[in-house]
Amino acid sequence: MSNDADNLQRIRRASRRLQRVLQVCLVLVPSVSLVLWLLINVVPQTMQSSVLPHYVQLPLPLWGRLLGFLASMVPGGVVMYGIVVLMRLFRQYEEGRVFGPENVRCFRSLSRILVLWFVASILSVPVKSLVLTLHHPPGQHYLELSLGSPDLTALLVGLVVGVIAWVMEEGRKLQEEQDYTI
Repeated sequence: MSNDADNLQRIRRASRRLQRVLQVCLVLVPSVSLVLWLLINVVPQTMQSSVLPHYVQLPLPLWGRLLGFLASMVPGGVVMYGIVVLMRLFRQYEEGRVFGPENVRCFRSLSRILVLWFVASILSVPVKSLVLTLHHPPGQHYLELSLGSPDLTALLVGLVVGVIAWVMEEGRKLQEEQDYTI
């Protein structure tokens, strides 16, 4: 029995630490993105090429950099919402509630967030390509579409997590019925 208590204590401690890490990530996601977009004209070329498509002409005007930031925050906002849900889940674990209805809701939300991230990632590419080429001369605006492995992976993982949430809910209901059976 003490082994179970030790395990629960380790889960609580790990959950508390993960919540702190997630709090930092929640601040870093928009902050780092904003700083990168504001400084995109002066950062090293290798960093520029990892953020900007090849067809973007530098320097980007301030309004273009701000629009680029907003376009990147479409999937970034979904990531931030996912971080908030993960913090809620780990708060449940920290409080010793491992298989409660709130945990199932968190997993269900995480499933939806991953599917939403799939959609947001696909939508942000054409929006970003347009806003980053608005300052180009007429006839040199771009509309890019993209669907890649990371997008499909997010969708697949989202669907898998949805099924896991469903199984957890059914298991929770069975356990609840068993607890009330005399």
